[in-house]
Amino acid sequence: MEYDKINKAIDMIEQFVALQDQKILEVGCGDGRMSKLLAHNSRKYIAIDPDKQSIEKAKSELPNVDFRIGSGEALEFEDESFPIILFTLSLHHLESNLALKEAHRVLTADGQLVILEPLANGEVTKIFDLFDDESERILDAWNMIQNSDFEIEHHETFFTVMSFNDLDELCNYPFGRSQLQSEERDLIIGTLLQLQVPATGPGPIHLHDDSRILSLRKKSF
Repeated sequence: MEYDKINKAIDMIEQFVALQDQKILEVGCGDGRMSKLLAHNSRKYIAIDPDKQSIEKAKSELPNVDFRIGSGEALEFEDESFPIILFTLSLHHLESNLALKEAHRVLTADGQLVILEPLANGEVTKIFDLFDDESERILDAWNMIQNSDFEIEHHETFFTVMSFNDLDELCNYPFGRSQLQSEERDLIIGTLLQLQVPATGPGPIHLHDDSRILSLRKKSF
């Protein structure tokens, strides 16, 4: 499987915020796949995720990034300690209201919050939803953003591509599953047909992962 070969998501983040020589906090970094592409020009890059195994993997591969086990709902950092905070496809996995309040607390007064989130109608999301329906969490995160103490200064939608060598590789991809079931292959094929994605033949399968990116600032009261 290959995700976002042309690094479209990274390009969009770098269009929205200047990262060079900045102190940056990334919330929900996973195994550091995006961190390694975002951190190279920063002054200090701290990336947190609650999953210990993912953080250990990231640390072993990227010693120049300060990876820490941590929760976006209870940040360990002092008030107004970061001029830039990034949520990289992570807000909908958190208690988004609490995570946004914590981001507001640790962001400097003139700082910038950048949020990258999937859209509920994307092809990749539709496949994930077969096993762990995220659509409600994605919509809830969007509602919390709109009703937070941040104002949206700019936002765009775009898509990246998740590519599989063939149908077998797609059907064997975890998609959040702890165990694969044989009958799930038919579910995946049926969803591909609904999405009008070719599900037969020896060739690769390409799925759009539709996303929203937002730049936010603290509201002035």
